[in-house]
Amino acid sequence: MKLKNISNILKSSGFKNIELDSIIESNQVLKRSGGNFRQYLFSFYDQNYKEWTLIPDLSLASVKKYIESKINKKTKWSYSGEAYRKQDKSNKSPIVKQTGFEIFGSYNKAKDDNEIIQMSLKIFRKSNFKKCELNLSNMEIFHILVDKLSLPLRWREKIKRHFSRKEYFEELLKKLSDDKDINPKIVESDKKLAEKLRKKNVNKIFSGRSLSDILNRFDLKNYRDVRDQSNKKDIKIIKEYLKISCSIEKAPEVLTNFFHKYNMNIFISPDYFPIRKNNIKNVKVLFTSNINRTVEYYTGMNFSLMVNIKKKKKPLLSGGRFDKLIGDLGYKNIPAVGAALNSDIL
Repeated sequence: MKLKNISNILKSSGFKNIELDSIIESNQVLKRSGGNFRQYLFSFYDQNYKEWTLIPDLSLASVKKYIESKINKKTKWSYSGEAYRKQDKSNKSPIVKQTGFEIFGSYNKAKDDNEIIQMSLKIFRKSNFKKCELNLSNMEIFHILVDKLSLPLRWREKIKRHFSRKEYFEELLKKLSDDKDINPKIVESDKKLAEKLRKKNVNKIFSGRSLSDILNRFDLKNYRDVRDQSNKKDIKIIKEYLKISCSIEKAPEVLTNFFHKYNMNIFISPDYFPIRKNNIKNVKVLFTSNINRTVEYYTGMNFSLMVNIKKKKKPLLSGGRFDKLIGDLGYKNIPAVGAALNSDIL
């Protein structure tokens, strides 16, 4: 299936094709993803010593364009281009081709979520694949779970923030079981340094983050939080949740029973999912908790449309809701949802 054909499909459904910038200010990326994300960026300085980076994800470029356009109404955009991100695996290209489509500025979230999924299914039907598996999840459910655990606040925030970084996420769970990674001498030294920094200009920027933000995160760490045996139970609960996979019809009941099993008075409504029945021809619809572990900005519904290639399941399209991404880049929070096509498997 050619990208031109996909562009025509999107255009016929009201998505306007746009051109995107290929660079963005580094601090806009680092403020949203954290200083550790710098290792994946291709950065450089201009003649005024301002640091820029090649766009690591076209959704960032699309959001940047939306902010600059100052549009105050529902907007449907599509785009195609290249993103640039250093890879953990040396044999993987740093150039990622992306074709995406997004809806901004509409508060009818359920309708928009469904439209993005239906658009994805429409593209699937125009492809050479005959069957697919639609995996649905919702980040809000995971956040509800983590907030109900007895973990220290800083650890709950860390686990939610780093859900998309699968290997680092596993490291966090491992650290939670003991305190071997904490050096008391370093803790005391950090506290003294923090007191000195409080006397400086808290609006000063370091590696894309303000001094105020750095100090707030230091306070959040609260080294007096004790890691004890109860944390092991919480780790077990998280790992059990990430194994949940069931038909979409059963998802509300399965998830509600899971919460009740651990004495959490939580009821999961079908409203968390834009599709609630397995009645789509040649499409198997599942709830799968452990999907889209590479996208750090999803805030709600997310999905992955999987197809079989050489007896292996691979995502043809994936997407989700990212209501806070515009706010993270310095504007007010605006509802947004979208999807991207995996061009490599067409």
